[in-house]
Amino acid sequence: SNATILDLFSGVGSFGIECLSRGARKVMFVENYSGVIPVLKRNLLNLNSINNYEIIEKDIYKDNLEHISNNQFDIIFLDPPYSDKGINKLFLKFEKLNICKNKSIIILHRHKNEKDILPSNFQVIEEKKYGISKISFIKFLN
Repeated sequence: SNATILDLFSGVGSFGIECLSRGARKVMFVENYSGVIPVLKRNLLNLNSINNYEIIEKDIYKDNLEHISNNQFDIIFLDPPYSDKGINKLFLKFEKLNICKNKSIIILHRHKNEKDILPSNFQVIEEKKYGISKISFIKFLN
């Protein structure tokens, strides 16, 4: 509760909406796939009186992310496509944009066989495998 959340590759918004329902201070949803953005918007509108969120319709790799760089997040959730090979670049971008707090946790959803190499300021503190998925809990080391 009371956390600031960044939901990258948010899709229909399941993770961020769950955070809002548990009392998150603010959730920023970042999604660029035009096929899912209307569903994300509809899901958020269905929350009625909850409005402490922002939708950013941008490509996290290609677009200017000034909206994000004005914030620091307690939790960053990443659910990229399994074929995405740019995770290391994202973590470097997190450092450059200074969006991680000293105790930020990053939750990364990947294929269980994916071997991501993270910059030295990020440490995997726990991993869990479910079917073909792997959830990594990563701590930012400042």
